[in-house]
Amino acid sequence: MISFFSNSSFAQQRSEEEMQKIKDAKVAIITNRLNLTPEQSTGFWPVYNEFSQKRKDIHRAQRKIINDKKAEGKTDEQVLNNLTEVQALKQKELDLEKEYQNRFLKVISANQVIELYKAERTFNDMLIQRLKQRPERN
Repeated sequence: MISFFSNSSFAQQRSEEEMQKIKDAKVAIITNRLNLTPEQSTGFWPVYNEFSQKRKDIHRAQRKIINDKKAEGKTDEQVLNNLTEVQALKQKELDLEKEYQNRFLKVISANQVIELYKAERTFNDMLIQRLKQRPERN
């Protein structure tokens, strides 16, 4: 029993360490691409972290609707309601991006905002490639 808890604790710790490494890599890529001044960095990161968390919450809600409310055995009306919920969340994400773009522009330049979007895309592409190369765990 002790061995089981030790192994699951180690797996959780390792996962947290992996998540921190991913987060650190993302911060490094964004920092490098945006070439933030110390003043910009102080204003940018709290806003960006808030934006990222809200966007993550929206994505989590979308996945929950898609995964928890499968179309099997549902009426067309129920499936349509699920689709409507997902569309509403996509609109919420778009509204969030508009709001935070304005907030970013108070701290960084328009060119840096564009670089932010490019850096996020680059990071996501790199992460996907890395996951594809990873051997399957059994």
